[in-house]
Amino acid sequence: MQLVDQWNRRIRKLRVSLTDQCNLRCRYCMPLYPEFMDKSSYLSPQQYKDIIGELLDYGIEEVRITGGEPLVRREFAEIMQGLAELKIPSLSLTTNGVLLHLYWDVLKAANAHNLNISLDSLQPATEAWITHRDCLADILRNIREGIAQGFSIKLNTVLMRGVNDHELFDFVEFARETGVTVRFLELMRIGYANHIYDERYISAQECIARLKERYTLTQLPTVPDSTAFYFTVDGAAKIGFIASESQPFCSTCSRWRLTADGRLFACLFTENGLPIRDATPAQRRQIYQQLLGMKPMRRVEQVLHPMYSLGG
Repeated sequence: MQLVDQWNRRIRKLRVSLTDQCNLRCRYCMPLYPEFMDKSSYLSPQQYKDIIGELLDYGIEEVRITGGEPLVRREFAEIMQGLAELKIPSLSLTTNGVLLHLYWDVLKAANAHNLNISLDSLQPATEAWITHRDCLADILRNIREGIAQGFSIKLNTVLMRGVNDHELFDFVEFARETGVTVRFLELMRIGYANHIYDERYISAQECIARLKERYTLTQLPTVPDSTAFYFTVDGAAKIGFIASESQPFCSTCSRWRLTADGRLFACLFTENGLPIRDATPAQRRQIYQQLLGMKPMRRVEQVLHPMYSLGG
């Protein structure tokens, strides 16, 4: 069985959440006092290995570990060790970067050399305001250490009008200086972000127009199912945009999401997932077939569930 839906979209990428908990409280993601799932509902390291190993047989090629913040999961190292044994063609990590210094060896052993690090400001006061924590120095230190240790790093920067959109040029210069790729994300109408969307949303197109006033942007080719599109800036720095609101990519999307409590979601913008943690392989096969039919072809306007429960 191949994971191909009625629109001929082949599911080959899996986002895997290890926890919905986080050590930051970003204003577009969660309130100061969120309600998290009970840890007793988490998938065990062995369950992750079994489910992901099975999905590899069905054609999954890329697995990205997410949260919440995955590095706060107590069994992070054990989970990564189990996944390393599966020989996943591409295993990567999305993190806020605060705790990365504790896990360089674990990531190398798992062959997880591609890191997406969330960083929304290069100004200490702004980053602290967004995250409710004074963490910029720790994140920058780990970014530079990751570069020194040979990791490939992309920064994910959620742009918010009147908050950090004035730092566009600073991030481009940071990309030029360090060699990392900076990806600017449009604010999405998901969960907690809905209450700030109207005030803070800024489109990728507006940001590109601003950058073109100062730089020469040359668009790069991308694979059809990429969430981002990329540019070189003055032939040097590399930046990208994930324009989920203004330029949805539903028609080519190749992703499923596995939550920490064992539910599979066909899309970040669907309210319902299918539980698989206690299913037999035969039952899971039926669930995979059902999930293929649940993947939308067009973006819905908004969803109310918290993004941190599904994985970034």
